[in-house]
Amino acid sequence: MSSSKNALIRSNIWTFFIGGALLIYGLVMIYYKFVRDINLIGTIGLPIGGAIIVIAGIANVLTYRNKRERVLGALSSYERINLSQLSTELRISEQQTKDIIIDLRAEGKLKASFEPRTGDVLVLEVNGEPPITIVPMSSSGLPEHEEKYKDKRIPKDQNYCSYCGSIVKPEDKFCNNCGSYIS
Repeated sequence: MSSSKNALIRSNIWTFFIGGALLIYGLVMIYYKFVRDINLIGTIGLPIGGAIIVIAGIANVLTYRNKRERVLGALSSYERINLSQLSTELRISEQQTKDIIIDLRAEGKLKASFEPRTGDVLVLEVNGEPPITIVPMSSSGLPEHEEKYKDKRIPKDQNYCSYCGSIVKPEDKFCNNCGSYIS
């Protein structure tokens, strides 16, 4: 576990401890005020402040979990991505993104490394699955690696689906691969 995650856990423990203590102490003081008719200073403010602190702690935990899931989700789409590009895409600081990646590696949810020269994240597995690569698209809407073949002629003896490019029989009305209507 990284030092940043340890610090986060310690701060959350203290947040819940202080917020819970204020909440409980405030509720006891309210009990004394209404049941025993003893008026104490700050009776109403203590449980409200304690509840706000506990809610803030819960929000902090949920935010951190959300960031971890976003990092995992983004990395499942890339075999290689620059750390600054990833942090910009996720709207998380580079240091926090790096810390989350290190934590996920330590927990076994991510197999990845950092390329020393460029700072790229090299992803091997996300939750035991290889990443699904995103193919860059050209301006014509074709994947970049198919752009140079766009002007090639389709052989006359075979028909192709105009949506996914799969071979279809002349009598087919729907593509066997993508299900699109063939005109």
